[in-house]
Amino acid sequence: MADLTGGKGEGGRLSEDEVAGLSGHVSTLAAAGLPLGPGLTALGEELPDGRLRASLLDLGRALEGGMPLDEAMALQKRRIPAHLRGIVLGGLKSGRLGDVLGRFTGYVSIGTELRRRLWLSMAYPVFTIVLTLILLVLVDVFVVSMFESIFRDFGVPIPMMTVALIETSHVIRAVWPGLAVVGLVLAGLWLAGRLAFGGPAVRGILARLPVLGAVWRYTGWAEFCHLLALLLESRLPLPEALRLTGEGVENSGLARASDSMARDVENGRPLAATMGKQPELPPNLPRLIRWAGDHDATADLLHAAGEMYEARARSQAAFAGTVMAVLSAVIVFVGVSIGVIGLFLPLITLITKLSG
Repeated sequence: MADLTGGKGEGGRLSEDEVAGLSGHVSTLAAAGLPLGPGLTALGEELPDGRLRASLLDLGRALEGGMPLDEAMALQKRRIPAHLRGIVLGGLKSGRLGDVLGRFTGYVSIGTELRRRLWLSMAYPVFTIVLTLILLVLVDVFVVSMFESIFRDFGVPIPMMTVALIETSHVIRAVWPGLAVVGLVLAGLWLAGRLAFGGPAVRGILARLPVLGAVWRYTGWAEFCHLLALLLESRLPLPEALRLTGEGVENSGLARASDSMARDVENGRPLAATMGKQPELPPNLPRLIRWAGDHDATADLLHAAGEMYEARARSQAAFAGTVMAVLSAVIVFVGVSIGVIGLFLPLITLITKLSG
């Protein structure tokens, strides 16, 4: 089970897993017809220290004090994202809070589950590639130099493949401290980017990568469609629903597009027309929205589109895992073949020369 505590600190905004956990707890209690205040307090007391525990306890105490759920959530606006508060408000107005939050919990878990599946499918190939490259570097630095001395001492003719290995060894020995520094700098920049710009900006960058980027794009589109549909079903005004969707999808590109669409809609532009201006959105979505608007089925069509993009994300994640597995096998085979052939060809020549 995913860790929903979000670390030791109780401040800061809830993560995606924590949002799913909070909405799931509220949904379960509401669907069962149980009192939310005592139920959330009891659930919070069972969790270790962290943001989710603090949110559940604060909500439970506020509800036990007679405060409405939407107002209790508004008091935690620094922890609880605005799109969840909007969905709760819509669920309360419709009288279907448990159902609405239950669906939201399922949709908000889509991205987390897909990304987890992607990393799991890629973990072994990536580990294999990294380990192979490290071993090849170590062989080039320590082993090839010893063989080079032997070959030169005995005057063994060296084939081109062995010459290439030796030259590569010289280069690696000359630049490996610099490569280590570059690696540390890149790792530092990655961490600094996550701290400075947060997950949405990082995901926006990842969405532009080949192969892997398609998983992030389809996942973001699926989350966008489902969340916007839920907010529209909650009877929120379209501009507000668009802004809350942009905040909820955790993707900087989609967030900017959502804000731009909200402004256009406020100025009287149809949703389909303003969607067509956004390069971050799938090109076929505006046409579908135009058709849905003519048939008063925008929310239903958005859910259908979200399911389609979710299926494509799963397929792309499986494809990315397969590509990485094949790539790792090729790198291992080529690396081992070059190393073995390059070192043993002159060694066989040397043995033949000595035995003759």
